[in-house]
Amino acid sequence: MKRGLIILLLAVAAATAAFFITRNQCQCGTRLDATSHDGETMLPELEWLHQELKLDDTQFAKVKAQHLAYKPTCEALCMKVMTARKKLSQLAAQGNLSSPELDAALQEQAAVHVECQKALLRHLHQTAGLMSESQARQYLDAMLPQVIGAAAEPVSHGH
Repeated sequence: MKRGLIILLLAVAAATAAFFITRNQCQCGTRLDATSHDGETMLPELEWLHQELKLDDTQFAKVKAQHLAYKPTCEALCMKVMTARKKLSQLAAQGNLSSPELDAALQEQAAVHVECQKALLRHLHQTAGLMSESQARQYLDAMLPQVIGAAAEPVSHGH
């Protein structure tokens, strides 16, 4: 009984962590603020690269092309994340926290998170490859903590 409770608590903690990590990862097709997007391509947000990293026009054109090429991958992963979350939410709402279906849904959500994070890391490194060494380092120093969650502060919840 005690072992089962520990496993359940670990699974819930892992699912909660995965939710908070992935909820901001793949948002390509889920953001609705049209004022900050250029046809939902998020190209205006890339402008900081041009300014902050002092990319020349050729580099910036390549970065934009790389970003647009990644968009279908991002959107497909977004759909997988949303599907996994919906399934997990439905099963969790049923209250049977020891069902094999809930365990499978937790595993699926974790697997989708890993797939999404790997794809995004690959994309970041491919984008960095279009820059000079110092620009790439500055870009990765800014972006990697966002992707791996190192920028997030843990919440104590009074514990």
